Amino acid sequence: MLDQTSLLIAIGFSATALMLTLVITWLGSTRDRYLLSWGLGLGFVAPSSLLYGWFETYDLLVQFSAFTLLLAGFAFIYVGCAQFSSGRTPWRVALAGWAVTTLTMGSLFAVGLSGVATIVLNIGAAVFFMAAGREHWIARASTPLAMLAKSALYGTTSVTFTLCALVLAMNGQWVLTARPQNWAEDLNSIALLAALAAAGAVTMALHQFRITETHRRLALTDSLTGLLNRRALFNLAGTAPLAPATGVIMLDLDDFKAINDRFGHAVGDEVLIRFAAILSRALGPDDFAARIGGEEFCLLLRNTDSILAHAIADGIRRELEATDSLPDGYGPPTVSAGLALTSGQARTFDELLRAADELLYRAKDAGRNRVLGPEPRLVA
Repeated sequence: MLDQTSLLIAIGFSATALMLTLVITWLGSTRDRYLLSWGLGLGFVAPSSLLYGWFETYDLLVQFSAFTLLLAGFAFIYVGCAQFSSGRTPWRVALAGWAVTTLTMGSLFAVGLSGVATIVLNIGAAVFFMAAGREHWIARASTPLAMLAKSALYGTTSVTFTLCALVLAMNGQWVLTARPQNWAEDLNSIALLAALAAAGAVTMALHQFRITETHRRLALTDSLTGLLNRRALFNLAGTAPLAPATGVIMLDLDDFKAINDRFGHAVGDEVLIRFAAILSRALGPDDFAARIGGEEFCLLLRNTDSILAHAIADGIRRELEATDSLPDGYGPPTVSAGLALTSGQARTFDELLRAADELLYRAKDAGRNRVLGPEPRLVA
């Protein structure tokens, strides 16, 4: 087996290589701040591990400097984990934890209790790694396997730091003149080296997965309203006959071109965003809303009937009509809608869409600001 000095130096070089990878990746994606936080954390871990590994004999100033840098690195890693998993940036918590632990260590070193100071370091490191693992555990629903793997890596490393503290305390090593040599320290060095390498690989995989998911979501989402776009809606609906009790509502904002011409596209965009929010609130758990072009929108409803579909469409119409008026006394925007539902015969989404679209234009011709569709009745 490698001796502890070699393991610590290996940790330093591994952290340096991973730091460079993360920082370079961050430069190409500066909005992903967790990459920078992880990179900065490893930037502190690298020199502290090299410093601690180089000097076997305890020099209080050297050890205190190494421990301070190491804890700073772990604090940044924890912050990066929080940023990645929840978008939070808990700088105050991390800084407070680092400051309290560092001040406690400094006081203990100053009075000659170097062993107790080392115990405090291990406890502080264990807390940071446990907190980092917890962040990934909480966010495991997004990518379960990878997040659980990182949570396990950080949790295991936390346990090894705890064991280091316990062994020193059980042996009564309150004062140290040299770096502690025991099975817990060896296990901790191996665990930290493995955790850095494995967590680095998983981190890059998760980052790439997020980029892919972002691109996929953007390709299927209307950038202005946040609703599905036409392609996404057709992909979801498919070409096979729809299930019974399925409805399609086509909606078109009335005189939208006149609104754009009179007030400008900024006001027009505000109307589109306002209307999209109303549609989102009207959706059931199995329903979908999409902007399929310009001022045209479509709702795909599951487990519905003519009564419920009429109620949803008319509720949307009335809610939009009740919003704030446009400038210069123009009045609030309005919408017309047409709806079609599956009946006894099998119908595809494309067939329902054409039927709803035809009823929509009848509603326009009949005076706008109204809903047309089959008579409200339960569909067999």
